[in-house]
Amino acid sequence: MEFLYTTPPDGMTDLIVLEVGTQQCAPDSRFGPAVRDMFVLHCVHAGYGHFESGGIVRRVGPGELFLVAKDTVNTFWADPAMPWHYSWFGFGGALAARLCEQAGLSERSPVKRFDPERPVDALFRDLTKLRDEPAKELLLTGLLFRVFGHLAEPDDAAAMKDDVGFHVRKAVAYMNARYAERIRLQDIAAHVGLDEKYLCRLFQAKLRMSPYRFLTDVRMRKACRLLRRHMLGVAEVARSVGYQDPLLFSRMFKRTVGLSPTQYREKAKSESAP
Repeated sequence: MEFLYTTPPDGMTDLIVLEVGTQQCAPDSRFGPAVRDMFVLHCVHAGYGHFESGGIVRRVGPGELFLVAKDTVNTFWADPAMPWHYSWFGFGGALAARLCEQAGLSERSPVKRFDPERPVDALFRDLTKLRDEPAKELLLTGLLFRVFGHLAEPDDAAAMKDDVGFHVRKAVAYMNARYAERIRLQDIAAHVGLDEKYLCRLFQAKLRMSPYRFLTDVRMRKACRLLRRHMLGVAEVARSVGYQDPLLFSRMFKRTVGLSPTQYREKAKSESAP
């Protein structure tokens, strides 16, 4: 067995790789029943085994993944005749559960067969090759993002484009990437390829808010982070989140957060003081 613990870089919280490994298991070798304090995603390269979760036993083989969900009881064991060889990522972070869901993996649906045209198996095989790289934590995180990217891609891209969620996600990604610019509703609609009014209806249906409200919330969250972590003036914070007018920014901040930018910074300072 090759096994590697990692030390996540400071400030990395969205997706954190905590351990990786690969193992050719002995016949009937078993893990559990036990609980892990992280998500652990396994890719079976060869052989077979069984995975039990929620009282359901599933046979798992080459070309399949199985997810040990965080804080759930799981048991898995190798086939006595053809024991499996697998590799795994152990990970956590703010996006961990959401990425698993987007990949079609969850506590209720912990096994997934991946498209053989996708390089998922090869990406898992690359895990331990990075053990001696000076920036292995960043490289492993990038590798895991690539795995989820391939798993989340739909088999039928055309069908996804007809999905309401696809258009909303595309608009959300655009706003998250360009919140510091002077973007307008028509810019967002043009990026997504929809009429402005129709885009607003989709946002109300999916998120219960308008695109403008969503963009404002994104900007205010970013502003809060800047006010907590940096000694920028209010005008500088305003420009950093897409407002050229500091007074307009201050009004929007107080309307959204309930405090002025200066009051928010002072409150954050007092709460972090020893």
